[in-house]
Amino acid sequence: MKDNINKYWIRFLVGGIVLFFITWLFYGVLRENETIDKYYVIALNYFARMLLFFSEIFTEMFGFEVVTYGKTIRIIDGLKAHGVYLDRGCMGRNVMLAYAGLIAVFPGSWKHKIWYIPMGLAIITFVNILRISGLAITAYCCPEYSEVNHHLVFKIVAWGVIFILWKIWFDKFSPFSNKSNQKNK
Repeated sequence: MKDNINKYWIRFLVGGIVLFFITWLFYGVLRENETIDKYYVIALNYFARMLLFFSEIFTEMFGFEVVTYGKTIRIIDGLKAHGVYLDRGCMGRNVMLAYAGLIAVFPGSWKHKIWYIPMGLAIITFVNILRISGLAITAYCCPEYSEVNHHLVFKIVAWGVIFILWKIWFDKFSPFSNKSNQKNK
C-alpha cells in the first residue's frame, strides 16, 4: 500500500511539472506566434463578453439598471454611473487553469475527470459572474470597499471554491478516498 501511495504522489509531481512546462511553453513561446495569439485573444474576448452578459443579467435581477460596453459593466442611476472594467486577469483564467490542472494531474480515474473538470469550470465561471456582479454593485453603492472586495474577499471565495472542489475530488474520486480504501481491503 505504501508503494502505491508513493507511486501516486510521484505521478502527481511529474504531472504537475509537465503541466507547468506546457503552460510555460504556451504563454512563453507559442503566444509569440501571431496566429496563435490572434485566436487566443479572440477566444478571451468572447469569454469576457459571455461573463459580462451573464453578470449584467444577474445584476439586473437585483433591480439595478445595468449597461455593458466593451469590457465594462456599469450600474446607472440618473447621471451617476459606477462600474468595473473586466481586465484579462479578472476573467478567472488562472483560477480555472489551476483547478483543471490540479484535477488533471491528481490521481484518479479519467472516467470521472472528463465530467468533473468541466463541471468545476462551470462552477468557477458562475462564481466569477457573481464576483463581477458583486464588484459592480460594490462600486455603485459603497466604492470605498471596492479594493478590499476585489483584492481580498472575492479571491478568498474563488480559491475557497477550488479547495472545496478539490476536497470533493480527493474524498470521492481519488485513490486516497474512503471508497477506494475500502475496495482495496
